[in-house]
Amino acid sequence: MVTPSPRAGAHAAAPVALAPARPPRRFRPPRDIPRFALLCVLAVIFLAPVYWMLATSVKPEVDVISTPTQWVPANPTLENYREVLTSPDGNILRWMWNSFFVATVFTVLHVALCALTAYPLARMRFPGREAIFWFILGSMMIPGIVTLIPQYLMMIRFDWINSFHSLIWPGMAGAFGVFLLRQFFLGLPRELEEAARLDGANSLQVLWHVILPLSIPSLVTLAVFSFMGSWNNFIWPTFVITDVDKLTLPVGVNTFSQRYVTDYGKLMASTAIASIPVLIAYLLAQRYLIEGLSTTGLKE
Repeated sequence: MVTPSPRAGAHAAAPVALAPARPPRRFRPPRDIPRFALLCVLAVIFLAPVYWMLATSVKPEVDVISTPTQWVPANPTLENYREVLTSPDGNILRWMWNSFFVATVFTVLHVALCALTAYPLARMRFPGREAIFWFILGSMMIPGIVTLIPQYLMMIRFDWINSFHSLIWPGMAGAFGVFLLRQFFLGLPRELEEAARLDGANSLQVLWHVILPLSIPSLVTLAVFSFMGSWNNFIWPTFVITDVDKLTLPVGVNTFSQRYVTDYGKLMASTAIASIPVLIAYLLAQRYLIEGLSTTGLKE
């Protein structure tokens, strides 16, 4: 009988201890249930009009005005969208292009002007700097409707009625944009600007090569706000644009609501189409919006 050597037994596999089984995870309700419930209620309140718009846009006109109210379309159809896109009363695609062109040009010029104004107010020292800033900031307290008639008279004098010039230039200067960019510029380190000046850069070169690349979040935030404000502008285009082919989208959509008859299906379909570009712009710039608004006003 052969007895195994101790050396051979040393190479034998040692028993492996099994890890204890984890208990199943239990559902843990949110710690702050009242706040969670409040947020859910607010979400429903804000999303209910959007759902109603989309639901009404796919209803026949008979179902729109029927009682009781149909929260879920019984006979959904895309007829309202087809009639809106092919309506002989106006070309909604043309109105969308008008709004996109006006809003884009206005946004670019508005952001550029606000940046040129905010830079010296934030980074330069000269007599009356604070007074000028507070004067610009105080203009925000003047209601826009107060300047409606003076601006309209100016458009008549410039012969800009029924022209895109009247939709772009009057609102070019904005106190909010100057305030937003100035507060962001104040939080940028001065060492970078001083290094650029040591290399021989002038003020415009410092603004273009140093300040603006570091201010992308605030510039995008201002651009989104400017684009949405110009896209949704209704009162001013109603006064200065009367040619059907030059109407902007909000004014053109209003043609589906007449004095005595309102076609709610077409109105909601055109409103849903008008909301798409703004929604896309917001989704694309959401990250910059949050960063720009959260860092504005933080001063080192």
